[in-house]
Amino acid sequence: MYRIAVAALVLAATGCATMGGGGSREGNATVAGVVRLPQSGMQTDGACDLLQVVVSSPGTPSDALGRAMVKASRGGRCSFTVSGLPSNTDLRVGVAVDGGLKCEGGAAPTISPEPSAVKLGDYSTVNRDFTLSCGA
Repeated sequence: MYRIAVAALVLAATGCATMGGGGSREGNATVAGVVRLPQSGMQTDGACDLLQVVVSSPGTPSDALGRAMVKASRGGRCSFTVSGLPSNTDLRVGVAVDGGLKCEGGAAPTISPEPSAVKLGDYSTVNRDFTLSCGA
């Protein structure tokens, strides 16, 4: 019985210690919005599964922060939420497209607008919308 109690105590202490390490990267702010898909020129079934919304520090744009979720929405759109973001910090919001998502001609879709800077307050939510397009 004593061994089980000691093992549980060690496990609990280790779990608490490891959870504190990520606190500098996590927070309470959120970025939400939609990605509009092209009306024509692209197969849009499953397209939302091939999109990733990336919120990062401007110095390390490939190092995503927070917990991102992208899901299919109505009207040819994908809605997204990135939560658990640090507040009172300069951040960069952009969309990345998986290589499997192509326009009918085989080219990658164009994303607009370009990644943009945002600074979130405590417990705040900011909205950003993006558009994918194929062709001119």
